[in-house]
Amino acid sequence: MDDPFKVEFRSDHVYVKLDPGFEVSAERREQLWAALRSICDEHGTRRVLVEGFVPSGERDTSEVIDAGTKTATVPNLWLAFHFEGFVASEQTELFEAIAASKGVRVKFFTNSEPALKWLRTNSPR
Repeated sequence: MDDPFKVEFRSDHVYVKLDPGFEVSAERREQLWAALRSICDEHGTRRVLVEGFVPSGERDTSEVIDAGTKTATVPNLWLAFHFEGFVASEQTELFEAIAASKGVRVKFFTNSEPALKWLRTNSPR
């Protein structure tokens, strides 16, 4: 069975690809954040670009809070999202606010080029 996400280092940032079948769960979040922490530490970067599809399903407030809190797994992280068909919502704002309270900068984009530019221009490494 293929992984529903792929994580790789690309010259100056970590790239995460979420497949259309990616489902959000506490277990899946743990797997993803463990992989991100490992590769960020290995390559000395805090720049992460996540692309793919918005995970399906509804998330309640406690799940959004948990997801935002998990971003602190990688200290001083700069996290750019580029999702196909993404539409901002109150949950997006809550996720960004929780992440910011943990020292993580998060921004959502409609295109990967501005996302990479934001990461490269603003993040320290």
